[in-house]
Amino acid sequence: MASQTPKVPLKKKSDVREPKRGGKNTGLYAGTIFVLVIVVIAFIFVPMGTGRGPSDGGRSLTFGKYADKPITYGQGSYMALQVRDLNDRLRNQGLTEDNYQLFAYQVYRGAFERTVLRYGVLDEARRSGLAVTEPWIDKRVIEDPAFQENGKFSAQRYHDASLSEKLSVRNEIRDNVLYQAYLGDVLGTGPSSKEVAFVKAMAKETRTVEYAALPLAKYPDSEVETWGKAHADLFRSLTLARITVESGEADAKKLIKNIQDGKTTFEAAAKASSKDAYAAKGGSAGARFFFEVSSELAVKADADKVAALKKGELSPALKTTSGAWVFFKAEAEAVPADFAQGSTVAAVRSYLNGRERGVIEDWAIAQAKGALANAASFEATAKKAGMVVKTVGPFPLNYGDLTLSLYGQTAPLFKGIDTKDSPELAGASTNEKFLSTAFSLAPGAVSEPFIVGDNVIVLKGKAAGTLKDDEVAIIDFYYPYFAQSGASSEIRDLFIKSPKLKDDFAEVFGKYFRPQPSSSKQG
Repeated sequence: MASQTPKVPLKKKSDVREPKRGGKNTGLYAGTIFVLVIVVIAFIFVPMGTGRGPSDGGRSLTFGKYADKPITYGQGSYMALQVRDLNDRLRNQGLTEDNYQLFAYQVYRGAFERTVLRYGVLDEARRSGLAVTEPWIDKRVIEDPAFQENGKFSAQRYHDASLSEKLSVRNEIRDNVLYQAYLGDVLGTGPSSKEVAFVKAMAKETRTVEYAALPLAKYPDSEVETWGKAHADLFRSLTLARITVESGEADAKKLIKNIQDGKTTFEAAAKASSKDAYAAKGGSAGARFFFEVSSELAVKADADKVAALKKGELSPALKTTSGAWVFFKAEAEAVPADFAQGSTVAAVRSYLNGRERGVIEDWAIAQAKGALANAASFEATAKKAGMVVKTVGPFPLNYGDLTLSLYGQTAPLFKGIDTKDSPELAGASTNEKFLSTAFSLAPGAVSEPFIVGDNVIVLKGKAAGTLKDDEVAIIDFYYPYFAQSGASSEIRDLFIKSPKLKDDFAEVFGKYFRPQPSSSKQG
């Protein structure tokens, strides 16, 4: 399989020095891993070896700078080692390459962001006065695998190493220690016992509610048609041909004049010059609703000029919302909206759902409010109005369904709203109105209707509860990891969004990583 990796020699895997585990650095190491892993968003694979890659002949590539320090992919560079590490990790997971540019981008972007994180941390560590003594580094140099033979320090191997190799080892040891020390200071301190107790108290208080749901899809065709007739001009049918010109208004006007002077036909001009999906059809766009044409034009009043065209007439050059220029030829005169046609009613419904959703929401809220007003029986009255009635809970105040990724598994921090049997509440965990209403509603009280996703919801308080200590005890274990994960994300964002970062990644990647022509030759 061809590779996307630049032809740059890399260190052997055995030469990659990982932060040492054990002793006082155990928590520190875990914190470092949290930060490194969080920058790898997607699981991707790019094979190592010779073959496709940047067409640079093995040169080093600089993808940007952090605090004026170049972020370079080259022989032995930190970024090159991260590319190799990502490849090895993903190869071990059995992933394969299906899309050259996508996977190469993910691998190299991940390596780039790891490098930004390291450079940013080292910059901050040195600015804050962190330092490593030379005698301490001397001891670590003696223990370094580069100068070991049969498990012992080899004076001969050290003597034979070049000065640059010795300095490289010393600098890497120094940087690793500063990197870990900074992250240890930032991530090493977990949440206080009082913070954990506060979070557990949040998880304990629960609510159980009944709810009635009226889907917005229940909006009747009769209402759709009534609204459509009140806005009938939007649904006029225009049968048009079009030519789109991206090079400017003057070129569009020149084409119009050539067509009017008989130097070319509209169809020929469309095939030769138009830059849209209709060019191959001689510009023919078929029948379209007025609102569809209007939505493409920068000046909405220009759509009226198009609708007023007689058969065979050309419109002037009109600017589009994308900045291009377009002109139309009427293949038929505009036809008034025909609401006896199911396609017209469907178009009105689609228009309402996409552009005037509030009209449907107002209708549904009014229906729900009318059905449940002064109702002696919530369930009976709701069902009579055609509303689904269910019970959900108990659930805590868990905005966003907080989860934690730990040891390759995802676990909930708090219990969430079970939507398996209540799909109408999909999205309720991030709906402030739902949560605030549920937790402020007294048992037996009925709420005002409100929107959750594609439904109008009315709640009836059923029970306020409190979970037992053993039911939230897992938070003692989970929450410190959750807090550390959040801190890791903030650290990453701090450096990725820093004004010290000059990010040229997209430009460099786009220049050097190009799909190579396929070849039928073997070998």
